[in-house]
Amino acid sequence: MDLSIKIFFTSFIFGFIIFPYFIKLIKKVSKNGQPIRSCGPESHLITKRNTPTMGGIVILASSLLPILLWIQLTPEILLLVFITLSFALIGFIDDYLKLRANDYQGLSAKAKIFIQFFVSLVGMSIFKLYSAEGFTKTFLLKEIMIDFGYLYIPFAAFVIVGSANAVNLTDGLDGLAATQVITSFIFLGLVAYMAQADVRFCIAFIGAMLSFLWFNTHPAKIFMGDVGSLSIGAALGLTSVLIKREMLFAIIGIIFVIETLSVIIQVSYFQYTKFRYGKGERVFLMTPIHHHFEKQGWSENEIVIKFWIIAVTCSIFTLAFLL
Repeated sequence: MDLSIKIFFTSFIFGFIIFPYFIKLIKKVSKNGQPIRSCGPESHLITKRNTPTMGGIVILASSLLPILLWIQLTPEILLLVFITLSFALIGFIDDYLKLRANDYQGLSAKAKIFIQFFVSLVGMSIFKLYSAEGFTKTFLLKEIMIDFGYLYIPFAAFVIVGSANAVNLTDGLDGLAATQVITSFIFLGLVAYMAQADVRFCIAFIGAMLSFLWFNTHPAKIFMGDVGSLSIGAALGLTSVLIKREMLFAIIGIIFVIETLSVIIQVSYFQYTKFRYGKGERVFLMTPIHHHFEKQGWSENEIVIKFWIIAVTCSIFTLAFLL
């Protein structure tokens, strides 16, 4: 327990100290801040203009530092570090291209997804060589297990990539993604603790994310950027894979699921109605769904708090009835 406390405070204090200097540095390097979507909510063009991005760099540094210093580098930890840093690199390239072109478009969606799947498949395939019997099995609910066999590695890659992009989609309001990530890591950590698995990776990220949230609450002084959202989302997904609770993660991370489904429904319905009637129609005012509520007049803080209440409620339900 003493080591867990040391890891938490190291990641939190390191991030809390570094962020003010990092914000000043990024402002000097990129005077225009993160490019804002012109098709997004009109208020964002004013309130979020010139806000620096790439805060995920400090999040990763403050979370991985205590992990590398004090946690034994088991195959699980090495895989977590590899996947997290690989997705961070993808996000960094995407953020860099956006800043260089001063446009919200970076890497193409297809390129990002392909690279993410490739990295995940390679990582899980190597990890399989060091895994014990039962690698392809996972819990469905409670003590019910399912064996995916040869499909488990693609399934695990799907969870990792899906989680990474779900967090990326959720990262659209000040404090929204951060509060959801912290909640997910807390409850995944509790599930891991109850399953007698190592929870220190979760603790390191909780400390780092709390220090980031201090500067990301509305009005945000910095955004995490794709370098943060993709890597942290991948770490969340992989954590659920390593503790064999991918199905529970879908409920603990219910907001991530809802945000992703809203985009899929919106795009699918638009394409269907455009093909069928010659004019695309929309289900929501705007997606991801947090923008829909913005269009309805909800404030950013109202959306963040209400979404957080939903996440905590679903997570407690998961621990009480499904674990």
